[in-house]
Amino acid sequence: MRPVFFVALAHTDTIAYFDSDLESRRIRVSTLNLFPKSLKENLLFSMSFDSKIHYDSWTSKLDVMANNSQLRIENSLPKRIFADCGAFQFRDLPIPMLGDVKLDFKVAWDYYDKVHVKAKHHWDEILLCSPDHIITPDMNDDNTAIRFEYIRKNAAPFLEKCNSDSRINAVGVIHGRTNEERKKQYEMFKSLGYKYVALGGMVPYSTKQKKVLEIVAGIKDIENPVIELDSILGRCRKDGIKLHVFGLNSPEWVRWWYRLQIDSFDGSKLSTEGAANGWYYILNDGLGAGREMPSQPKSVGELYQRVAVKKMGADNWKWKNEIKIQKPIVPLTEEGVDTNCDCPACQYLKSSRCTSERCWFRKKNPERYHVADPRMMGSTEHNMGRVAHNAFAFSWIIEQIIRLNELAENSEITDQNDWLLNWNTIEVES
Repeated sequence: MRPVFFVALAHTDTIAYFDSDLESRRIRVSTLNLFPKSLKENLLFSMSFDSKIHYDSWTSKLDVMANNSQLRIENSLPKRIFADCGAFQFRDLPIPMLGDVKLDFKVAWDYYDKVHVKAKHHWDEILLCSPDHIITPDMNDDNTAIRFEYIRKNAAPFLEKCNSDSRINAVGVIHGRTNEERKKQYEMFKSLGYKYVALGGMVPYSTKQKKVLEIVAGIKDIENPVIELDSILGRCRKDGIKLHVFGLNSPEWVRWWYRLQIDSFDGSKLSTEGAANGWYYILNDGLGAGREMPSQPKSVGELYQRVAVKKMGADNWKWKNEIKIQKPIVPLTEEGVDTNCDCPACQYLKSSRCTSERCWFRKKNPERYHVADPRMMGSTEHNMGRVAHNAFAFSWIIEQIIRLNELAENSEITDQNDWLLNWNTIEVES
């Protein structure tokens, strides 16, 4: 079984294009138009963000002057949706609020039903989170008890609402300060009849690998990992309940989720790293200088590199003038790495126009359009285009994780190939 990755999207995950070559209108659409099929299939929307832009525009024509022939091949509609109540946004409030309305099972259901269940788009599968309230490790007993009670009180009636549609799975979100509290809440959801649960409040532990693996699977020894029977994942396996992990979706976490065969996970890492933090992914695929493919990788970090676009030296690039548009000649990085990419998103971006009049390069060269190359900053086209490029890179990384996992499972591991132990499937203790 392979995990399902739900791409988390906000209302800001959009890109603009010009709809004609002259007297152009600037039109803003969902960044999904530039994503690979594999990452468009499963989407996560939070009640904290308006998802309308994505419903309205995840299939659009894009820049009429650009090369989108390969993107057309990637054109597909999403199949599964995971909707959460936006608990992170009201984590500091004593009472969960959706805008100025107190959130409970009925408010949550009415929102989900109107926006997602009855949307014009037909979803094959719908996962809906029962209302939850984040419990932090430093929370006192009184506040913890109040939040546990809030989650418990809404769980049963929300599940009943979800039983009205065969496509829907209600998801119970597990919180707790300790593993014992998490297990207690798991048992509560199980007793009510929930068939899908999720571990919430995990993002603060994103850099604490041992802590996360201990919470999820009871793993004590990372070098010789075994899923503990009494862990959350162990209990889910025994009880036939699916498990989702919120928010941990860096490539290295993906390796662990495939090894553990988690049912699903989600995250907005593509947007935060690509647009907000300005990281550009370079694959170690052997298709350019400084990009040698590792023969015996022990971690996902060996499969790709991240380069900060602010250090790519765009100020010093040479540009060539083509008909109506300028294109850069991008040198190797200081480390001698070729940053060029020919993925469908990059083919489009390197021939489409940056639409922003505020882009620093447009201000320097107002007489001519320039391409929306994702290796520079300056506009949503450059920044969100980088998200799309990273999405194709991420898809390739997942393919390598699958390949290496299968190789490990089908190999007799000896001292000569013990590096495969970093990729094999982790079993439940016997």
